[in-house]
Amino acid sequence: MSRRLILIVAVSVMFLSSAGIVTFLSAQEGSPAPLQPPAQGSTRPGQADSAKPLSLETQFAPDRIYRTSSASVWRVSLDLGVLFSADGGKTWTEKNTGLPRRAVYPFTEDKPPIITDLSVDPLSESRVGISTLDTIFLSNDGGESWNKVELRDPIRSNDQLTCLALAPGDANGILVGTSFHGFFESQDGGNTWKSLSEALVPLQLGGGNFEEIASLAYDPSDPSLIWFDLGFGKGLYVLKRGTKNVSQIDLTSGPVGAPIRTIAFLRPQVQGSQAPWLLECRTDNARWSYAPADGSWRLMEKIDTAVAIPADKAQRMATAADKYGIYVSSHQATGKYLQEHIDFLKSQGMNSIVLDFKDDFGFLTYDTSLAIPSKIGAVQKRFRIDDVVQAAHANGLYLIGRIVVFRDKQLYNADDYAYAAWDKTANAPWRYLKKVVDQDTGEESLVQGEYWVDPFSEYVWDYNIAIARELQDRGVDEVQFDYIRFPSDGDLGRITWRYRREGMGKLEALESFLAKARESLTVPISTDVYGYCGWARISNWVAQNIEMYSRYVDVIQPMFYPSHFPRDFLGSMAYLPRAQYIYQEGSRRSAYIVEGRSVIRPYVQAFRIGGELSFTPPVYTTYLVDQVQGALQGAAQGFTLWNASNDYYMATVPLGPMISQAIASREIP
Repeated sequence: MSRRLILIVAVSVMFLSSAGIVTFLSAQEGSPAPLQPPAQGSTRPGQADSAKPLSLETQFAPDRIYRTSSASVWRVSLDLGVLFSADGGKTWTEKNTGLPRRAVYPFTEDKPPIITDLSVDPLSESRVGISTLDTIFLSNDGGESWNKVELRDPIRSNDQLTCLALAPGDANGILVGTSFHGFFESQDGGNTWKSLSEALVPLQLGGGNFEEIASLAYDPSDPSLIWFDLGFGKGLYVLKRGTKNVSQIDLTSGPVGAPIRTIAFLRPQVQGSQAPWLLECRTDNARWSYAPADGSWRLMEKIDTAVAIPADKAQRMATAADKYGIYVSSHQATGKYLQEHIDFLKSQGMNSIVLDFKDDFGFLTYDTSLAIPSKIGAVQKRFRIDDVVQAAHANGLYLIGRIVVFRDKQLYNADDYAYAAWDKTANAPWRYLKKVVDQDTGEESLVQGEYWVDPFSEYVWDYNIAIARELQDRGVDEVQFDYIRFPSDGDLGRITWRYRREGMGKLEALESFLAKARESLTVPISTDVYGYCGWARISNWVAQNIEMYSRYVDVIQPMFYPSHFPRDFLGSMAYLPRAQYIYQEGSRRSAYIVEGRSVIRPYVQAFRIGGELSFTPPVYTTYLVDQVQGALQGAAQGFTLWNASNDYYMATVPLGPMISQAIASREIP
């Protein structure tokens, strides 16, 4: 697994993290004057002066650079969107006309879509394509205009697009890759699509889940070959079209140990002869070329894509790192219950506690001074905040305040359902109804299972941010936002979001909330996500995109609970080793996705469910330890044990020595 140095400005803390570039883009209308690059030989933070010109990747990091066989270069920019250079990167022109705009807080300017990849037809360089999280756009005039390509079955609505490739000299051929559903091809310009990866063994994870497709390329010299790179360093392959024959490329003499980010076929310019096509492969620290004819690798250029982390964020991340603890319900935050949890933490060598300050029903559980929660009946005082803060700090514990955000029964019911998710069919509050059966009579009835407020509502944002500010001001060390997502269950097709602005989708709603929260808070912010949203890039479901989250929060807490993954996911593995692998590989993937911008601190499953209930004490102890070891051996910088009942009976052996050993063995810059 490749690692890159994340440079810290003004703070003497450095993090080693897997890294890469998937950027948020900001574009402007029209065709502005060409933009000038940094002066050749200029340095970025932490870089030594050199007479050798910097690579384009180094000059413009974190932007992605896409070369062609000519002097033309394309760039996907953090600030400017899609750009084109006809002179090898000396000057740039924006190419954003026709792309949709995103509306994100503070709504001062629109942004173009989040672009995941760019591809150029190697035989017709005016034909260019880009993929966003859920859409493909093509241009036949060198980016002067863009047209949307329709995606149809078997591509699913929740498939996140990761890459695309354009067939050489064929205006109708397109490949598109996804984060967990393989890759697909259209040979008629997007009218129909076919999966090319259903039967390819190297991609299979089980349960209909696939390895991420990081990059795709058609072979200009052999139309029967399709090249693909798997994400997270899982290998470079070539597929023989029309067969199941897949060959893995040997990286020993090339980018071994460094995950490949992008691949593309380029033809070197050789005067008087036609050079063979070479496959360019870019990692985070180098550009390589591979010659399919003889299997040889050549290092083309070393690059540096490190990006400085702002000093305040670096300090927050340093504060939040290496926190190991448990979740405690507000019902157990006083008296002997709290003391028992403190004693348990100290005996285990752990140093943090996550406590409910706004629970799953929307109740504030402490002595708040905020007027609105009291007005709507959303306060159930179960402890005094000053007492909890004092007790935690007196025992050397880092106190994390959990706030359940968009699942909130009290705010849902307030002001005649003014902020509730809305049922457009019934013209009433949307209800997630669950069937229950009376155990005595056998009668069935429907009850409302969850209460969701509108994530597009700025009032809802402000309501929760005010609670977070109060926690910060009264001594809580970190604010943890839970349920930063959209509902996943119920008749979702009936929902309409009444506060949605033009240009806003689900992702923009969550991004806007986090942006406004970050603007208002100085303490570290953490957020919880589904385990699979930490394992794979999956934005188009409940909008939990940890790439985006990491631009605003300091800690990501994936819930990698093994029981919550389908049993046929990694189904060939025995249950306990599978649990360890999910945490080890999952935390590594999360760190790779967030590119050093957030600490990864997973929740560990300290409870049993289903078939796990038959585990004997030695087995369930091993089950817990395997998860902890997996997290520590992966890229996690902390973990939190979760048991909704706060009964941590599975921890029958000390975890402190494992934690100390992991910290001691961690690679230090």
